[in-house]
Amino acid sequence: EGGKLFTWGQNSHGQLGVGSPAPLAPQARLVEGLRGVPLAWIAAGGAHCAAVSLSGAVYSWGRNNFGQLGLGDTEARDCPTYVGALEHWKAVFVSCGADHTAVLSKEGLVCTFGAGGAGQLGHNSTRRELRPRVVAELWGARVSQVACGRQHTLAYVPSLETVYLFGSAEEGQLGDKRMASHLIPLPMDLPEKPAKPRWALGTIGLSSPNPICFPHKLTSVSLCFTQSSYPAGTATVPTGDLGLWSSNSPHWESIKKDIRLIFSSEACINGSFLEQR
Repeated sequence: EGGKLFTWGQNSHGQLGVGSPAPLAPQARLVEGLRGVPLAWIAAGGAHCAAVSLSGAVYSWGRNNFGQLGLGDTEARDCPTYVGALEHWKAVFVSCGADHTAVLSKEGLVCTFGAGGAGQLGHNSTRRELRPRVVAELWGARVSQVACGRQHTLAYVPSLETVYLFGSAEEGQLGDKRMASHLIPLPMDLPEKPAKPRWALGTIGLSSPNPICFPHKLTSVSLCFTQSSYPAGTATVPTGDLGLWSSNSPHWESIKKDIRLIFSSEACINGSFLEQR
């Protein structure tokens, strides 16, 4: 809530983003490279990470052998690095696979980069992509959710109530009885179509030893990552409530902790001056 990002664990490829060559960090460490950056989302892949700021900027770091950082090369980074190719993308969400990355824009466009050997980038090829590339087959579909698995990707289009999938299908992870990989986004072959579907993209069954070959219906409400409000994130100044921040306000005692939090963090202060997307 204070806008600081901490990482810990294996660091063999700089995936912790702390600028240290140490292969392991058993305790949480502050990612100094993102100090003052108000973050909206973070994602961790096989050995790389990515983050989206409240302003829509994308940062990446860690292993980069397939170009999964989107920086135009294959050099690993041990500190968060700004993805300049997405400067005008208006990113709102990011997801990381084992060696690939997908970014969702405010307009519902999806771009992918990194390893493409199983078709997980959705570009009708198995080539790797060193820079972000728009998934042409999803152009105009206005995707609201995207999720990367190890070597596959899912995208949800709410207007069509359809989940599109592409990538490896060796374990039935594409929800298709055919075990061939998909090189382009194809609608998921569902066993039945409920009236109002709610889907888990890339999260359901992770603790189960058996693969799930078909999507399971959920009772919770689907998130729309292209909306301006986030389920969680960096605390910011509530513009409409500034009148309550005066010392003679009856709410003064209850909001003092919020004031302390926001003014103790560079990220919170910076995020408070951003326009609502």
